[in-house]
Amino acid sequence: MTALTTAHRPKYLLSWTLASLVILALIATVGYGANTTKPTPHYVFVEFLGESGDGPGQFRDPMGISIGTDGELYIADTRNQRIQVLTSDGEFLRQWGTKGNGPGEFQMPFDVAIGPNGTVYVSDYELDRVSKFTAEGDFILAWGSTGDAPGEFSAPAGLTVGSDGKVYVADFYNHRVQIFEPDGNLVRILGREGHGSGEFYYPTDLVLNARDELVVADAYNHRVHVLDDDGTTLFDWGAEWKGAAGFGPFRVPSGLAIDRNGHLHVADSENKRAVLIDPEGNFLAEWKLTKDANPEMYSPSRVATHDGRAYFVDTSNDRIVVLEIRP
Repeated sequence: MTALTTAHRPKYLLSWTLASLVILALIATVGYGANTTKPTPHYVFVEFLGESGDGPGQFRDPMGISIGTDGELYIADTRNQRIQVLTSDGEFLRQWGTKGNGPGEFQMPFDVAIGPNGTVYVSDYELDRVSKFTAEGDFILAWGSTGDAPGEFSAPAGLTVGSDGKVYVADFYNHRVQIFEPDGNLVRILGREGHGSGEFYYPTDLVLNARDELVVADAYNHRVHVLDDDGTTLFDWGAEWKGAAGFGPFRVPSGLAIDRNGHLHVADSENKRAVLIDPEGNFLAEWKLTKDANPEMYSPSRVATHDGRAYFVDTSNDRIVVLEIRP
């Protein structure tokens, strides 16, 4: 997939028609080492949730996902211009949003994140704004406009919310991360366009780890970037990082989640796989579809974790892939 540029910037992060044929398969994992018997976490397929359509529990190019403390799945159903809320088993609970430019309306809802008090934030990739809702979908406020000045956006993508309520936004075409108070007031900006330390090239997603370090899916630098509060790079698992023998580099990593054990889950979109790594960046496992029986494309775009499971958004297939995280 070719990097999008400001000269050619259709409002899409991922191609909706990737070119390979794929099927369900489990990939072997790598152990911790010869001198330990500690089991290595790995993925086991559980089920698919959802199907193509515009009815309850159906999707059209879903992108973002977040999970509430009670296990409810909040999904940015992008081409249906709505947020859907499902149980962890995929049963429809509620939805909100319609196509439009007004308060509580969407053009391209891209990601969804839940704050510590249960409020829900949604980035709109087309409208260049972030909207805030109650857990039931009642509109509270919105902020942002098109541009590259502080507080403006050019295709806001991934969202995450810190324990203090601050909202972190991956500002895709502006190659930066912007941090806001819950009321939309700008706190600070991290990063700039580039390929070096503390620089980004189309960042797509972000998450805070247990040390409140910022972990960024730096998509077209083909790396995962870990930064401190000041934006200084601490770790950089990039395009040349192999992780383990036989494990290739990232290709457009687009989604991140950290589970209760501190493991990082990566939606490695152009490699069409889920990747599991430990807090130090050591490769643990991967899972993907291969080519024999299922003619559909596997296109992981986002991931969230809850209660020992990882939920990967399979955008091209209009579904959620549920994987169990086993020791």
